[in-house]
Parts: sequence; C-alpha cells; structure tokens
Amino acid sequence: MSFQHLDLRRPSLSGFVGIDNYARAMALPEVQRSWISTGTFAVMAVAIVVTLSVCFALLLNEKFKGAGVLQVLLLVPWSIPLVVSGTLWKWIFNENFGIANEIMSQLGLIPYYQSFIVQQWPAMLILLLAYVWVEVPLPTLLIYASLQSVPQELYEQSKIDGASAWHRFRTVTFKWIRPIFFIVLVYETLMDIRAFDLVYVVTSGGPADFTALISFFTWRMAFANLNFGTATALSLILVAISVLLIYLYYRLLRVGRLRLRIR
Repeated sequence: MSFQHLDLRRPSLSGFVGIDNYARAMALPEVQRSWISTGTFAVMAVAIVVTLSVCFALLLNEKFKGAGVLQVLLLVPWSIPLVVSGTLWKWIFNENFGIANEIMSQLGLIPYYQSFIVQQWPAMLILLLAYVWVEVPLPTLLIYASLQSVPQELYEQSKIDGASAWHRFRTVTFKWIRPIFFIVLVYETLMDIRAFDLVYVVTSGGPADFTALISFFTWRMAFANLNFGTATALSLILVAISVLLIYLYYRLLRVGRLRLRIR
C-alpha cells in the first residue's frame, strides 16, 4: 500500500507510485511539525517518567510503614484504561468547571477560568501530565524488582569505605540496575512516539496541530483524509525508527556488559 496511490477521495488516480508516498510523507509541512511535536513530547516524557520511576523505586526499596499501600496506589493509574484516564484529565482541566481551574483561581494563579486545551503549551503539558500519570507505574515496578536483587553486601562494603549516598547509587545501585534501566528507557521512548489514545481523547491534536503526535497524524491521514498510501508510508517510517531504537538499545547494553567484564 505504501507504494500505491490510495486516496479514496480521488480513486481514479490509484496506481503504483514508487517511493512518492515516502517522499511526500517527509516533505509535508504538517508531517514535519508533527515530528517536531513528537520529538518534543518524547524527550520531556522520557526524562520525567524515567526520573520519577527511579525515584519511586528507590523509595519503595526503603523499608517503611505504608510501603505496601504505596505500591498499590502506584498501580491504580496503570490499571485504568487510557480512554478513561484521558477523559478524567480532560475534565480536570475543563474550562467551565474543572477542578484545576478552581484550585488555581482560589490560589490567585489565574484571574478567571481558562480553556487550557486551546493554548499550545498548556495543552502539551496537560497531555504530558496525563501520559506520565499512566506510564510511571510499570517502569517503577520493573526498576524496583531489579533493586531487590542488589546484594546488600555491596552497600555494606561501600558504607565501610565511607562512600556517600550519591556515590553508592552511582557505583552500586545504577551499575546493578543498568540493564533494566536501558530497557525502561527504550520502552518509554517507543511508547512516547506511538502515543495515540491520550492525544485522541485529551487534545484531538490541537490546538493548531501542536499536539498532533505522529501516530495521531498517521491515523488522521488514513481515516480522516482517506489517504491510505501516505498513511501506510508514515506507519512504516515509524516502524523503522522503532527498530533503530531497539538496535541502539542492544548496542548500548552490549557495550555496558563488555565494560563490566573488563572491570
């Protein structure tokens, strides 16, 4: 399909077009803006999700009263369907009776209720918040499970040597969890660039396509514009990028293992 002209609005023009769909997919200004939005969203989302996941995992790894309750609470956002979660955040920031507007108004942060969804960066940040809320639990549990396997003797030895908390984290904890950390990093990157459900529910790609991530734009190209040829080309480009990211992950993991063996 990616090598065919399959535009249902102009069926008479159907036929083989070679790589024209790929060239068009990369040359369209709307696609270029979508890639920029996707890259911006992915960088922010990966940084926030991975950082929070490591912090929560380290917190859960400490023995304190209520740790079990915290684990259950962390799983709640992950268990909620994405459409329901997206609807929840859209209502929270509703311009007429959203609780976010009420809180900010009471605190004097805004003079009156505002429609954040129709403003570019507020809409992006709301989408990011909804995404982080859903995505943090799974990486947290993966990193937490990895932390459980760290030998306590290593921590005891580093304490005897007078190592600071940061030094123990860098030389013991991170080295031990590095394989799962890279898995989380690549997994979250792949999830970011293919995010669709929350975009569809929360912002519908607006305002002015500012939050139209590439997966959402591909869907719209196919099922709104009825251009299946270009949409398929975009899908395959996204697959190629995903494969490249997975390859880079394996390369990084192999280099990390080699360095550990040398040391």
